[in-house]
Amino acid sequence: MDGGGHIAPPALAWYNSLTRVNYSHVAGEKARRNIGKMSAIAPVAAVETASSRLPVRIATAIKPFERDLFSIRWTGNCEADPLVLTENGEDFDLDDLIWKNPEILLACWSTPRLPKVWLESADCALRYVCYLAGSVRRTVPRSFIEKGGLVTNWGGMAAPQVAEHTLLLTLSILRRQSEWRGFIQQPTNTRHLTPLQTRTLFGCRVGLHGFGAVARSLVALLRPFQVNISAFSEGVPPDHMREYGVTPSSSLAELFSGSDVVFECEALTARSAGSVSAAILAELPDGGVFVNVGRGPLVDEAALLAEVKSGRLFAALDVSTNEPFTPDMEFFTTDNILISPHIAGPTNDRLTACGEFARENVARYLRKEPLHAQVTLEIYDRST
Repeated sequence: MDGGGHIAPPALAWYNSLTRVNYSHVAGEKARRNIGKMSAIAPVAAVETASSRLPVRIATAIKPFERDLFSIRWTGNCEADPLVLTENGEDFDLDDLIWKNPEILLACWSTPRLPKVWLESADCALRYVCYLAGSVRRTVPRSFIEKGGLVTNWGGMAAPQVAEHTLLLTLSILRRQSEWRGFIQQPTNTRHLTPLQTRTLFGCRVGLHGFGAVARSLVALLRPFQVNISAFSEGVPPDHMREYGVTPSSSLAELFSGSDVVFECEALTARSAGSVSAAILAELPDGGVFVNVGRGPLVDEAALLAEVKSGRLFAALDVSTNEPFTPDMEFFTTDNILISPHIAGPTNDRLTACGEFARENVARYLRKEPLHAQVTLEIYDRST
């Protein structure tokens, strides 16, 4: 504490040195009764004089495994508001969060959807949701941003690793990686390379469905393979694609018919759901490769299975409509499909950098500086 009774800001650590307030004794029903009665809790609005400023309340709504994955630490000084951090345990209680009424919320995959009845109440103190991962749509209602609430995520930090994984899947399916073990198990005097039917990415016609950060990162990775790249994404200006040396396609059908390999990296919206229909898949030439690192519901998966089972197409999938993947799923048991368990995002060693990115954004908020990777309404609407 400083001389004014406030929590001194220097040398803070998210989960070690920072003062914590334990509200675990607060019952859920009591928390519900506090909606509309939050004026009894000390307000967190900033005032002009730092010495008279009340602590800014930060609450976490993440699972311990997420906290560990992102390795969030605060090791430097914070020349801003004094802070009080409250962290949840394994069992998360929305009522408890409402009772705490934080100004800043640290959220991630496991965070439940924030209730509009709380967010729209006059005494709700929440001003900033710092989301550690990517899409915020399942957690944060659009109305929160409409009313001036701030939301950030990891921005473009995941895109290079997703693009890297996409390239891995593509090369693996072209080189028939799933067949290698069986080939090696054959007697050496009977092995022949012909049945493997390996192929190269060099010189292929490549199509990108979607032109967000992942697609743009993928363009750079594909260049050394001397491929011809086309793209289609509704709402993206053709000149923006041309800036990256990419040829715009006039329709999704044109994109598929003119590609040997199609990368699915479009955002999932009401408009894009199911856009890769049976008719669109039929446009891919024989031997075509479909790689999905976007979202499963973008695709008619029954039609995709039929095409692959017929031997006409190959597929590599990091996502599916029904996740997680299980060994009894048809995708898992069908030849010519390569599966990865939705791991195209940042690798474990990069998640630490994402945690540092979030930590810096909170520090910027406290210093009243512009936030990085802010989720605007436009970004929200185009997100998965």
